[in-house]
Amino acid sequence: MRDLRRRRPGSRLAFLALLAALFLLFTPFEQGGPNPSMFPKYFAAGASVLALLPLFILTRMRVRVESQLVLVALAMVAFHALVVDPVPFHFVLLVVLNLALAVFLYEASFTWREEFVSALSWLLLVNAAVITLQALLFHLIGGPIVDFHKMIFGSDSRFIEDFLNIARFPGLQVEPGTYANYIGCLAAILMLSSAFSVRFLLMCFMAVMSVFVTNSGSSIYFVPVLIVLLGYLWRSRVRAIHLVVLIAAVLVYMHVSGVMAHLEERFFERDDGSLSHRIEGVHIWMAMSLEEKLIGVGFGADPCVRCHYQDIGMVFNLLTRGGLIVTLAFAVMLGRMVLANGPVLALLLILIPVNEKMFFYETPAWLFFLFAMTPHIRNLSRQVGVAAGAPDKRGRRCSSLHG
Repeated sequence: MRDLRRRRPGSRLAFLALLAALFLLFTPFEQGGPNPSMFPKYFAAGASVLALLPLFILTRMRVRVESQLVLVALAMVAFHALVVDPVPFHFVLLVVLNLALAVFLYEASFTWREEFVSALSWLLLVNAAVITLQALLFHLIGGPIVDFHKMIFGSDSRFIEDFLNIARFPGLQVEPGTYANYIGCLAAILMLSSAFSVRFLLMCFMAVMSVFVTNSGSSIYFVPVLIVLLGYLWRSRVRAIHLVVLIAAVLVYMHVSGVMAHLEERFFERDDGSLSHRIEGVHIWMAMSLEEKLIGVGFGADPCVRCHYQDIGMVFNLLTRGGLIVTLAFAVMLGRMVLANGPVLALLLILIPVNEKMFFYETPAWLFFLFAMTPHIRNLSRQVGVAAGAPDKRGRRCSSLHG
């Protein structure tokens, strides 16, 4: 998040374009009224394309192998949605547009890396600041929760001021679980794309704590995953004391907030409707014949009514809806992830989308896949290159080791 005035021509425009698109894609909203509509999804995708138009002109595109694998997966999804189990054509266009946006953002991030990381950082900072302010206002004033999401998008967010003896905060997002899922994904992408620095470490700490402040069930999953991912991904730079401080802050929050007692009552002493519906969705798929599983559920309607099929997880949805042809394409992506970063890191990375409650075509999830398939050693090489190109004591620049 350096001063953009010191960067090369076009950097300010690139930063603003990236920030606008990432804000739209990482802040899903809903249309008000009793009848749900897909209009917000189409609007966000279209508006993101318009925001990124300047970068289409300024950026020389290079389709890397990671992008090629995602485009192959997109082709399989489109084939299934057009031929195997047809859905409306305009919905297929939405899927194509979202995955194309992920590919473009990924490729543009190599040309505009500082601007891309700055946009991610500012978006994370704004979200964390808003949910922190929301929580402080509620606890200091005594309620009600200020609906910042409604101030921007015009529709109510689904916060709860007293749900089994705890308040649930959504920040700028439509609901607490949405914050945990989208900001958790945003933080993981930042970990994969940013060079290491004190500022980067503080941003990661802020992301973890802001996800926990939601008091959602999803936060209990993403908080430990993000901590372990940060520690393993940057094990050569993160010190033990850093992780000790972060874990201590998490434990203190758990004690003060009472979130563990809340979750115990919610999931063990009561029948949590959301979880039971998702389990029902898994059982419905398990009961299908082998032929139905190989063909796939399809990318249209859910296979069951009110079973929260989408909430089971993004990977589950993608593979069960697309059947064998999409599973094979995903297996190649997973193989690339293992080849690029090794089995341990690949396992940690796949834990993010496995529990993401995003639609199978959401741009953030596919943007994460792209960075997860990229060898993380590139970040280390970039840091060495920057250090090698820094001025010496006499003001001369050393030659970069990586060209």
